[in-house]
Amino acid sequence: MKYLLKALSTLQGSNGTDREMVSRLYHLSLRSLIALIIFALVVSYYLYSALQLSILFWGTCIVTISLIRLVAVYYFKKHEERYSTREWYRLFFVFNVITALIVSLLGTVYILDVSDLERLFIIASLVGLSGAAMSSLFPDIRITFWYITILLFPLIICVLSIGGEQYILIGIMLVLYYFAQLLIAYNSYKQNEDLFRHQQEIIKAQEQLFKNRETLEYFYTQAPIGIFSYNTDLKIIECNEAFLKLFHLKKDEIIGMDLNLLPDQSPLKIIKTALKDGVQDYVGPYLSMKGLEYWIEAKAFPIHDHEKRVIGGVVLIENKTKEHRAVEKLKYMAAHDALTQLSNRRGFRHYMETLIKDEKHKSHYSLLFYLDLNRFKYINDSLGHTFGDKLLKEVALRLKYIVPNECSLTRLGGDEFVVVVPFVSVHREPAREEAEAFALKIHNAFEEAFIIEGIRFYINTSIGIVLIEPGFDNLEEIVRHADIAMYEAKKHGKNHISFYNDKLDEERKQTFTLQQDLIYALEHEGFELYLQPIVNIEDDSVNAAEALIRWHHPKQGLLLPADFIPLAIELGVITEIGWWVLRKVCQTISLWKKEGIWKLDYISININAKQLIKEDFTERFFAQLNAYDIDTKDIKIEITETSLINNFELTQQVIHELQQRGIKCIIDDFGTGYSSLSYLKKLSFSVLKIDREFIFDLENNIANETLIRMIVAIAKQFNYKIVVEGIEKLEQKEIIKNIDAHVSYQGFLVSKPLPINDFEEKFIEKEKALSHSRVVQESV
Repeated sequence: MKYLLKALSTLQGSNGTDREMVSRLYHLSLRSLIALIIFALVVSYYLYSALQLSILFWGTCIVTISLIRLVAVYYFKKHEERYSTREWYRLFFVFNVITALIVSLLGTVYILDVSDLERLFIIASLVGLSGAAMSSLFPDIRITFWYITILLFPLIICVLSIGGEQYILIGIMLVLYYFAQLLIAYNSYKQNEDLFRHQQEIIKAQEQLFKNRETLEYFYTQAPIGIFSYNTDLKIIECNEAFLKLFHLKKDEIIGMDLNLLPDQSPLKIIKTALKDGVQDYVGPYLSMKGLEYWIEAKAFPIHDHEKRVIGGVVLIENKTKEHRAVEKLKYMAAHDALTQLSNRRGFRHYMETLIKDEKHKSHYSLLFYLDLNRFKYINDSLGHTFGDKLLKEVALRLKYIVPNECSLTRLGGDEFVVVVPFVSVHREPAREEAEAFALKIHNAFEEAFIIEGIRFYINTSIGIVLIEPGFDNLEEIVRHADIAMYEAKKHGKNHISFYNDKLDEERKQTFTLQQDLIYALEHEGFELYLQPIVNIEDDSVNAAEALIRWHHPKQGLLLPADFIPLAIELGVITEIGWWVLRKVCQTISLWKKEGIWKLDYISININAKQLIKEDFTERFFAQLNAYDIDTKDIKIEITETSLINNFELTQQVIHELQQRGIKCIIDDFGTGYSSLSYLKKLSFSVLKIDREFIFDLENNIANETLIRMIVAIAKQFNYKIVVEGIEKLEQKEIIKNIDAHVSYQGFLVSKPLPINDFEEKFIEKEKALSHSRVVQESV
């Protein structure tokens, strides 16, 4: 009784409504409502001869309320969001109470007007209905309590009021059944937390059940889980229908059977131990007498007589096969990539944790290969993610073909794969040789073209390799080392492999530190703008300048763009640096104009393609010019030929828009790309810069001089102005001058890049003085 009171107290405290619980109530009620309609039709048909129209009216009410509830279930599934969870719950509660009240009329009104046989039919029907309700109402203890109470409590009172020994016995049995149902509902609600209390109730009931065989049979019949009892000789003496149904057995096959003869002895240990040590649990697989595989939860506990002597035991068995399979499936899904069915990051971690715990790991080297597909992003962006997914599946199939079963193959994510070959050697050199051989095997797997949707193309991979040393158990470090090695391999281009070493680690840490310093410098004005003059080759008069950036690093001193711009691109802050340069150039031009010393034709700024193709680049660029009242002719944009070629489709529209609004563009580093002539024709740039590679050792290289002549001639055909970069010697200048005396040049011969103040002092003030001198001479 104390357990029932505890259940009622739990019921009283359960005021919350949970969305998942309400959803389960509605979904579970679908079948039970259909069953209820069938129940009403069967009962109406059976009792019609005794109750005539009244039972038809009752059946009609049941069918009607069931149909209304079915509509409510359908509406809930389609329009759950229209009402709050509490409102849906109240509706379900009200409908259940109404249904229970109508059904209970069988046991309160109609039972008094029928024969004994029909009364037993009504009693059995209501008992069966209340038991069946457990399967759909168990998510909520409150609804279960009221439904069972409304069905059974009035029935109990009416049965006891009929009188007679038979009905009093039935009434007592109904009372027992009523409380047993409440306890079962309570235990279902509490699940594992209250399972022990449920077992104690069964143990107490066993004392009565062994005294009263009929009561025992009744309890066994109604219990929702498989139950069997056995004596101290380990022979089965009784079982319920649920047990027989669970294992597809007949009663005469099981009663009297010696448990020692079970084909699967897995649960036998707890059955024996329970007789000595009390309650025992078994959770695991079980192969039945019919050869069927199950996953069961079994609890065995002893039965005592009135003198506390053990006279046998009881085993409760729940079939958890579906739940176990679902859990196993979830575990598989959690550890495997949905696209390729390879192990995923979680599965990889589990494999590695197992590997480093293996005894062989103490003495053997293992190999880890970190693969990154080259140009996969380009393929994905060009042909779509669906195409990219198909390619990844094909790559996975090829890797599966070459990776032995004892090895691990993982897709970490995106286009990154990991292969682990365990325990290859106790010595380092043989392990390294094995790694090189296997890496070659991987590369060979990519030699044959992939054919996806009729498109034939080739793809390759960069591979970072880690020799996992014996006994090394830091998984995070192993993965980090592999990542470092892989990025080192990508630096060297396609089909490259790179082994991890400590030097790479140190370089990576330095790079990381420098990246953080770069972010700090960007936020705290750690950069400085430099200008390098662009002069006329005829008289060295300054006509323009190129804006360059320098970084005053607190520890490493002055850093050139080559030292930090690649880091900025990798870090994703190159755009912010570009805007910083533009702002500083605009400030400088504005200041020089106010002071009346602006004499340059323009200042050019280098724009990275990543910044250029930003959606708001044009508007933001002109907003910056307008903020400082800068004319469009005062600034030119330099775009490297390589950057232009790699992003032509994206940059072409932006360049045309800039040109239409007055901004002139410069092709920088001309001659280092591949399709130069076609771009000269497609885009009307104003200036072409010949790359310094052609100038180096020009005085000793006739071939370069010939190339420069050709480039100058081609540029003139398109009306390009020409700037030659990298002139450091007088001989180089003279050669260029002989080729064309109308070009401009920049280089250390005239000046290295200078801070703004030094540039102003050396070139702007000089030009101002020369200009003033010319004015004086003209006036004289």
